[in-house]
Amino acid sequence: MSQRVLQLSDCHLPAQPGTLYHGRDADQTLTQLVQQLGQMPRFDLTLLTGDLVHHAGPDAYQRLLEQVAPLRSPCHWLPGNHDDTAAMAAVDAGRMPGGKRLDLGRWTILLLNSTSNPDGRGSGDLATEELNWLQARLQQLQDRFVLLALHHNPTATGTPWQDATRLGNPDALEALVAAAPQVRGLICGHLHQAHALECAGRPLWSAPSTVVQFVAGSDRLEVETQPQLSTPGCRWYELQDDGRIDAHLVRLSTIEESMTHG
Repeated sequence: MSQRVLQLSDCHLPAQPGTLYHGRDADQTLTQLVQQLGQMPRFDLTLLTGDLVHHAGPDAYQRLLEQVAPLRSPCHWLPGNHDDTAAMAAVDAGRMPGGKRLDLGRWTILLLNSTSNPDGRGSGDLATEELNWLQARLQQLQDRFVLLALHHNPTATGTPWQDATRLGNPDALEALVAAAPQVRGLICGHLHQAHALECAGRPLWSAPSTVVQFVAGSDRLEVETQPQLSTPGCRWYELQDDGRIDAHLVRLSTIEESMTHG
């Protein structure tokens, strides 16, 4: 039986509800998206993949958990470059990655913290301890299918300003993935765009933001305005028993696309 995993990313909830983020109400768009997702069959797991609040503290993280609660699925999060891990832990330390392993059927999802060694521009690394943990887990999980989740994209997208703020040490991650055939895919946030890429020969999907999207290919940050690309959205994945991943894109405009990888 396949496992249904929902990915919500880059929610950017403000300290005070109603404060606009690039002209949009992040609380409102997240609430609307959750309402739409609530009309779908229940997900087995919800992953929140970073940049969950924007210059805010524990109250905003608590508000986020309350907003996704109607989905009625176990929820776990990992931090992005805009997140405060101390504030996240203060709300619920049990959701923190810290080497988090989640088992679903024949699958294991490993949550990674890519916010080590921040450069002040948005980039971050996988710490040595995180890489060592990942290597040890992959050695233990040779008989299971594995999905990796992190905030920063390890692969360049061709958008210059974003490529400068991707994962700071992608080679280290790629080496571990290349040596682990049980890793069937990776997911990330950070980009405020929906991409289907590759990392070490495995599919890598980025989820759109639940609030605003950024223009792909631009030399500087620009907010997307094209209707089909600009609407809040998310991804969800069907993890199949044979190791395939069916990736789906959902937006508030109800546009949905899917891509399957073996």
